Amino acid sequence: MRIDGRDAFINRLGRWSDPVAVAKAHAIAAQIWSDYCQGTFDRSLMAYQPLIGGKEVGLLEALRVRAETKRQAAAIHAYKLLQRYGLPIRNRSDAEGFLGWLRAEGLGDSTIAGLMTHYRQCCGGNRHLFSHTLKWQRRSVLSDVLSVEEIQMVLSDLESKEPWYYPLFLLWLSTGMRNGEIRGLTWDCLRWVDGEVLISKSLRRDGYNSGQHSWAPTKTGKERVVPLTPQVLETLKKHQQQMKQLGVYDPYGLVFVTPTSHTNIYDHLVGRVWHRSLERCGLKPRRLYAQRHSFLSHALAMGNSPADLAAAAGHSTKMLLDTYAKPTGRLKMPSWQTA
Repeated sequence: MRIDGRDAFINRLGRWSDPVAVAKAHAIAAQIWSDYCQGTFDRSLMAYQPLIGGKEVGLLEALRVRAETKRQAAAIHAYKLLQRYGLPIRNRSDAEGFLGWLRAEGLGDSTIAGLMTHYRQCCGGNRHLFSHTLKWQRRSVLSDVLSVEEIQMVLSDLESKEPWYYPLFLLWLSTGMRNGEIRGLTWDCLRWVDGEVLISKSLRRDGYNSGQHSWAPTKTGKERVVPLTPQVLETLKKHQQQMKQLGVYDPYGLVFVTPTSHTNIYDHLVGRVWHRSLERCGLKPRRLYAQRHSFLSHALAMGNSPADLAAAAGHSTKMLLDTYAKPTGRLKMPSWQTA
């Protein structure tokens, strides 16, 4: 059939010489025309594709490709759940049945809402099929922002109790880099003379095998440069000397490695270090992403240009203000005192 001047195909109907296949084609054409007249025409044609072995394979195949391309745990989870469900999802009633099944599996509404994002993005013109009105208590990121005093406490604790990881967390809290960017930082990206770091890549965890990592571009696919304070530069130079003494320094190798096997770090490992330090300092638990939230919130409170900070963070200015402009306790009150 022809849609908006382009040919679109519904496959696997059979041959023209087969009267059953021809009858199927006529029935599908009649359904398409009926939906078009009623304003419910599915431009993705997903609703009109014939079932294969009682299953709709188009969406599942799109999810498989997405999972294998991204290799992220969330995308893989979305694919495996639909594969296990095993029933076709071609109309709103089917989608509601799938939603009920997800809830019966014990998944919360916030998790289901995340899954729906993957399904919508693989549905083409039939995105409305997985629209939803799920309600859940959104997690507040306010609790992720550490105060200046709390940051100083944690860094002091790490410097004395876990010195191998102190440079990592100092850099993290001083630049707001993403987890994968910290994992994938190499020595050649440090510009000592200019006092800055080039963020051009990340080390991505493989969702199919959590022990495997692969190189990937930054989240936005763009390089960016972030300035470093003298304290960070001095600490990184000391860390470099320590790695040279241990014989594990490579001018093009990773800046942060594990203390025993000297392989790449991973979130679970540094997460344990982070939570140990918070516990020793008597602070409530925070996610690893608190490093990024804390840096960007405090940098905004100091009066930095949102546009400059967004460029350093690898975000749009709107995203920066919507997500990271959180209270830090640094409110400056105006004074109306006259001379």
